[in-house]
Amino acid sequence: MLKQSLGIIETNSLSSAVEIAHLMVDKFEVKLSNVRQLLNGYTTVFIKGELGAVQQAIDFGAGHCTEKNSLVAKSVIAVPHQELFNFIEGEKDE
Repeated sequence: MLKQSLGIIETNSLSSAVEIAHLMVDKFEVKLSNVRQLLNGYTTVFIKGELGAVQQAIDFGAGHCTEKNSLVAKSVIAVPHQELFNFIEGEKDE
């Protein structure tokens, strides 16, 4: 099994985060790992998958958010430690 990569996009609105999460999962071979909403609508989307797919999805999502002036930050971690996935996925809101 190939190692999973982690992609992260932070936006300044929940609606932008939901939209890009949908688009990235729909257009690329990635899985939604978590979505976390912080204060003032800032929302972080976490995706996982093979490195190439994650990088393409994050670049696409960041470009989409930039057009809407909602991108705060983006990052891709090629080979994150499993504990990072456990932490991110363990914080899902039920």
